[in-house]
Amino acid sequence: MPIYHVHFVCAPDYNARRLPFRPAHLKQLTSLREQGRVVAGGPEPDGTAAHIFYRVDGQAELAELLEENEFNRAGLFASSHARAFIDFVEPIELPPVDTGREVSLVEGPASSVRRARTALLALQERGQLAFGGFFGDGAGLAAVCSPRATQAVEWLTAAGGWEPGRLTTRPWSQTL
Repeated sequence: MPIYHVHFVCAPDYNARRLPFRPAHLKQLTSLREQGRVVAGGPEPDGTAAHIFYRVDGQAELAELLEENEFNRAGLFASSHARAFIDFVEPIELPPVDTGREVSLVEGPASSVRRARTALLALQERGQLAFGGFFGDGAGLAAVCSPRATQAVEWLTAAGGWEPGRLTTRPWSQTL
């Protein structure tokens, strides 16, 4: 079953309006995680974006889940962009709900997808990677277990298979 990364751009008033909707949103996503339909999710600390990783049969099911998303229905998300992974390294463990684990989402092209995938597995064994994968265009996205962008990029590039000068990072709070 494909895994989709959905990048949500939050509404300008997201931080001011989100708290009343948050309990229902977390309950909904926790239920989806228990069903195996959500791998992980959480906001960027500044409230400008959020990321949810869905495991669904296809785009029709994803569209239904996005339409039903509590924050989306409340107008807290201004837009969304979904991409399907063609190769994905599953999380070994899931944090408790509402943990707020500080990680870096690192994204960019792999110089060798095979080597970069091996690097992800090695980082995961060392506790330095939550999960990650690759899209059809050869770009990768990794949830690296460091809130420091420079350290996250160093870990990935030292492990091999990534194009160091082309990696971008964004802080992420893994809520579930």
